Parts: sequence; structure tokens; C-alpha cells
Amino acid sequence: MSSGSDSDRRGPTALASRSRRSFLHLLGLGGAASLAGCSAPQGTGASDGADYVDGTSTSAQTLNFLSVDDVPSANRIQLALDGAYAVTPDQEIFPLWADISTDDGRVYTVELRDNLRWGGDYGSMTAEDWVYMITEVFQAEPNWAGFPNPGDWRRGGEPIPVEKTGTRSFEIRLPEPDPAFPLRPIMWGAYCMPKELIQRYRPDGDQEGLAQDEAVQTLAYAGNLGPYTFERWDRGAAFVATRNDDYYLREADDVPEAWQEAPYFDSYTYEVVPEESTRLSALRSGELTATEVPESRVEQFEGLEDVDVKVFPQAFMTSLIYNQRANGSFFEALRKPAVRRALAYAVDKEQIVEDVLRGYATVAHTFQPTFSKWYSDERVRELGVGDAYSHERARELLRENLGSTPYRYEGDRVVDAEGEPVSLDLVFAQGSQAVETTAELVAQEYDAVGIDVELSAKEYGAIVEQHLYNDWQGDGEAPWDAGPYNGGPRDGSLSARPWDMLLGITFNTYPRTPSAIRSFVVERGGTNFYGYHPETDFASLFDTASSTVDDAERRAALSEIFGALSVEQPFNFLNMGVEIVGFDADVRGPEEVFGYTWNRNTWRLDAA
Repeated sequence: MSSGSDSDRRGPTALASRSRRSFLHLLGLGGAASLAGCSAPQGTGASDGADYVDGTSTSAQTLNFLSVDDVPSANRIQLALDGAYAVTPDQEIFPLWADISTDDGRVYTVELRDNLRWGGDYGSMTAEDWVYMITEVFQAEPNWAGFPNPGDWRRGGEPIPVEKTGTRSFEIRLPEPDPAFPLRPIMWGAYCMPKELIQRYRPDGDQEGLAQDEAVQTLAYAGNLGPYTFERWDRGAAFVATRNDDYYLREADDVPEAWQEAPYFDSYTYEVVPEESTRLSALRSGELTATEVPESRVEQFEGLEDVDVKVFPQAFMTSLIYNQRANGSFFEALRKPAVRRALAYAVDKEQIVEDVLRGYATVAHTFQPTFSKWYSDERVRELGVGDAYSHERARELLRENLGSTPYRYEGDRVVDAEGEPVSLDLVFAQGSQAVETTAELVAQEYDAVGIDVELSAKEYGAIVEQHLYNDWQGDGEAPWDAGPYNGGPRDGSLSARPWDMLLGITFNTYPRTPSAIRSFVVERGGTNFYGYHPETDFASLFDTASSTVDDAERRAALSEIFGALSVEQPFNFLNMGVEIVGFDADVRGPEEVFGYTWNRNTWRLDAA
């Protein structure tokens, strides 16, 4: 969850995203990341005294990557931990800690660099660390560490075999060939901890003990594994990391020269500035040299000499998310696809794109952007546009499909079993005018079909803790647990506070490897916090899409998935936005391409 986009990397989310995390799902605050520049342009050399200050609207939740599924937290962690490897905009593997290769598309060999050193007394990073991490944490049953996406490391419900083959090498043995495996959010950007650290807590399944370990809390185990070193974290205010003079890539001879002097700033700070207007003022004054620019303010900044506004394609989708768990006030109705389709008729998606987002977005109808090579509109049902935007039709469909629920029309208003008007709680992430305006528009549209909506603005962190996290509250133990965002069946695993709809938490659509959306749309998916139960057998379709080596067969399976999702409407697919960032004009490096942040560590200032 966060605000922005890196590429296919995960975002619960999710809010921003420039992370390469292996389980970043969600994004928030309208789906745009708050990338910031530096506070004082002072030259172009490595460690030239410049400080990089990232103005952002949201704070991190934790520095324990095992329980992170939000971009603000992942972005902080990424300063100290590079991850296994990156994927360039040309979809090529760029080795960071490791390289990955295969001869047959089924058995993948991961080779670690020989100069990777943990912090403290943990020694060198080895294949043994990775195999232990995968088998005893990522694949562990029960999921003692709270890893958000244990399904990533399984095929057909069974753990993917991994085997150490040398001091710095291990193999991943897939049950079937998968030529796209390196592009999937599994090993791509995956993190690791020292085996010795994990072993302290594994025997007792002590999730809290691991999370509270000082080395985890301060990333002290990171050693030379990232461009920066943790300095301090003032929760809700600032996260500060300083240049890591021991950064391993400066010893590498297989990377471009720019990486051998990276990073080019003495420090990197995430400065939390909740108010959009304050962030923009700081950008104009030079206190922040880059931050998210809302669609409505682009023209004001495009003409400034000291600000360079860039627009980036991104993978994150804004949706109106329905609570289908038992603590929603309208859950009996929202569990019916026909009701969800009726509600989609009520909201004008084109008005949101054109009037709210000023054209900096495209209408979405399913869980994939149209720029994806895998997108197909053959089966996709378009709702909320043209003739499929109709309050009259929405009312007709609601009248036809509310009959088996406790709700009905009384006059022109929807009422509950006691005859009281239905009022739905729409929680939205504060900090973005576009998100707030969209929430207001949704409330107006629903009022037009007889449903009251109460708006509730909350900080992103509060939304995660109060509404996304859910855990088992039924009798006995949970029948299953898919992680902090899906603690079990929807009648018994509930969030701390009730809600009906959410806005401002955006989802990664994984255009490179769309089968990664599986965790959003299967009952036991690690990101299914809203309690969606599909009528379509998505599991089988995803298995086909993931395992086939035939592009036509993969395309057919994905087309069926996208079509079924547009019909079932697990949530109202609203739009695919872009990421708009205003940089100090002296910042060099960002290119307006999908996945532009993969080489962020080589960005620099050029005040010449």
C-alpha cells in the first residue's frame, strides 16, 4: 500500500511505489509516489555534500520487510537493502546482490556476488542464508513470521523446492517450465536476513520477537548491502539514511561506471508532509527538489525554471474497494456480483478521468492496463462509461438483485430490514485532493441511486491498521491464514474497525507478469483484505497462465481472467493513472518510461 509506482513491483498496493520488493502489492494516496530531490544542489560527484530529501505524504509502518506490504515502508527499507536483482525498462535482468539464469525455464540458478557482507557479526551473505529464509520463513507453515504472500513460493499448494549448490549459489526447481519466472515478484527484488538472526526466533515461531529485534528495527544487519545506512527514524516525521561508503556495487566490475560511485548524495531523507499544499510550496522554494504534483497543479509548475515536471507510466490501478467481510454494514449485498455490477453503473468513470484527473489517466475496466502486452478486451465488460453509465439502470439492477438480501427500496431510497436508510462508510486516504474529490463524486453518484454515503478521511497508516489488517475472531483457530491482510474466512476474520468502501489504496496490475494479481482475486490470496470470493475458478486459470510456455495459451487464460473480473467486479475498476513528479531542474537520471526508478541510485545533481 502506498502512493506511486516502480513497475511491476508490489504495491498493498497498496500506496507510492518505487520499490523492487518481492511482495509489494498495494499502493495508496491515489497511486502516485512522492519522489523527492535534494535540498541543496552542489555538484555532480559522488558524496559531494548534497542531501536528497523526499517529500511524502505518508510514513512507514515498519522496517521489518517480512511484514511489509506497503510502499512507504518498502521505500525506506530499499535505501539499506538493494534486493536480489532489478528489472530494467527493457525487461532485462540487472544483477544487484545476485544474478539468475536457467537452461530450461524450470530450474533456475541464483548466484550471489562474493563481496556481500551482513552488518554486525553475521559475516558474509551466503546461499545458506537464502535457502533457510525461503524454506523456514517464506514457505513456513504456519506462517509464523507474517509473510504477506506465502503463496508466491508455492506451486499447486506445494513449496517450490530450493537447494543450496555452493557457498554462494542455490537452485529454484519449478514443477513446470516458467520462462517469465525472473520477471515475477518472487526473486525479483527479494530481501533476505542472516540465517543466524532468523534462527533465534524460528523454533518458537516468535513473530513479535523478530519484529522487535534491534537489528531488524534499525536495519543493522544490512551491512554493505545497500547504498545508504540507517541513521534515524522519527515516526510520522522523518526517516534519515546516510551514504554507505562500503556499498558493494562500488567494487563490481560488471556494472556501468555510474554504479561504481553510487550513491551521489550524502544522505537520503523521507520527510513526511501530510498537506499537499505544503509539499508543493516546499518544492517551489527548493526545500524539496521533487515531490508528487497533483494533476490539477501541473500547469502551474511546468513553466517554472527551477522545476522539471515528468510524467511516468505506472502499473497501479485506482479502484473503489468493497468490504465483503462480515463487519461491513452492506456486506450481504456487496457479496453479490450483480449488486456490484449495479453499483458500477452508478459511477461515471470518464468524469473522474477528465474532470478530476485532468486527463492524466485512462479508464479501467479490469485488472490490467491497456498498455500491457497481455491486455485483451475481447471478453472485458465496460461499465461506468457511455450507455453503461446510468443511474436509472443502476436502480433497476439494484431492485432486481437486493431481494435476497436484508435490503430493499422504499420509495427512492435503499433501506435495511428495519426500514432505516442505508448509509455506507467510504474511507479514503487523505493527502490527495484528487482522491478526496473522487470520494465526493462517488457519494453524489450513490445518492442519485438512493444510497447515502458518509465520507471518512484517514491517514494511510490508520487505514492499514484499522481496515486492511484483519485477523480471526471466530470460534477456535482459523481454518487458514493467508497473512495479515487475509487472516481467514470472511465471516470470521475481520478488521479492527468496520468499513464499507475504500478509496486511495491502489493495486499493482503487474503488466509484465499479470498472473501475479492472483493474490488479489482468489479467496485465500494474501492481499484479499476485502473478502472477495470469486465465482470463476481463477486458481486454475492462473495455474495455466503461470505454467504454460506457449504465449497464445497464456494470452487465452489471461483474457478469460480479465473478462471474468470485469463481470464479477470484485471492486469497481476506476482508472489507471500516471505518476507525476516535479523535480529540481538539476536532477539528472529519471526517464519518462515504465519502471523508471530501477536505477535511482545513480541519479545525481547537475548544477552546471
